[in-house]
Amino acid sequence: MNLSTYDSQLQVATSPEGEVLSLQDKRFSWGDNRRKGGKLVRLYRKSGYELYAERAQMCATRLQFYEMENGEKQLMSANFCHLRLCPMCTARRAKRAAYKLSKVLNQVEAERPGTMFLFLTLTVKNVPGDQLGDALGQLTKAWAKLMDHRPIQRAVGGWFRALEITRNGRMYHPHIHAILAVPPEYFSRKSGLYIPQAEWVDRWQKALGVDYKPSVRIQTAKAKGEYTGGQAAAVEAAKYAVKDSDYIDPNLPEAEAVQIVKDYTEALHRRRLTAFGGWLKAAAKALDAENLDDGDLVHTEDETIRADIADFITTYDWHFGAGNYVLTDKQVNPLKLQRG
Repeated sequence: MNLSTYDSQLQVATSPEGEVLSLQDKRFSWGDNRRKGGKLVRLYRKSGYELYAERAQMCATRLQFYEMENGEKQLMSANFCHLRLCPMCTARRAKRAAYKLSKVLNQVEAERPGTMFLFLTLTVKNVPGDQLGDALGQLTKAWAKLMDHRPIQRAVGGWFRALEITRNGRMYHPHIHAILAVPPEYFSRKSGLYIPQAEWVDRWQKALGVDYKPSVRIQTAKAKGEYTGGQAAAVEAAKYAVKDSDYIDPNLPEAEAVQIVKDYTEALHRRRLTAFGGWLKAAAKALDAENLDDGDLVHTEDETIRADIADFITTYDWHFGAGNYVLTDKQVNPLKLQRG
């Protein structure tokens, strides 16, 4: 491996032509997420969250991969910050959550053939930033009340719910995305299980204790692209609680972005964003997938490269000046040597 000093900061690998070797990975946007993280650092500092800024500054500054001769990679280790607003960590967390939730839904389908999944979205009125935390608390309490309704307990065998926040101008729109597991006879008139959309609205209004008709959407989970209905629902329900584009936007005035970071940080602090119930909770427990809010952000999908068959172990460091990951070490995998 050819090494050269890059800007007097790192010893980096170069091609025979002298080009610095940067990270290439089709499965994950490492560089883009790290660059957005750098912008979050500034917003944290402007918001007065200096400790969060320091953590975000050092997030994913070193990545190690198992790598094959053809360039295929499997993440081996990384120093993630695990902050709720970090673009890198939210992207990894969403990837992990979708993977684990898909496993849970597959397990339920295997144990209970014919199970169908419904995708449910429950909302409240938009709120200003200083009421966002209270609105999230209202949503989770109302969800618990809704699931206690006897007709819903009869019809729904299991569920997964996740909180999401989107922005609407200077207001926030908190809502719940949920996956409901129902038996195959759910839509049969004879079963008496089917709950029409209008009834969902009435029951959600009662659970919230509000004097307006909240928006409620419910539909059968449908296949989308390469995903089955359950998998597509998992990807949708397990996406980010907040979108980094809400506060990392070149067209957004900095003062407004700083306020959004403050609002999100305070509203999400120590708040559980996801939960399971019924059949899905039992499956999640069996698969060690109950906690989708935190945990390992390295192993977010099925392993594609076993540790003992990888050709190399490669290290990429974040170069702050270049704004990219550069190859700093490449070693022949010692486990493969032992195996050989």
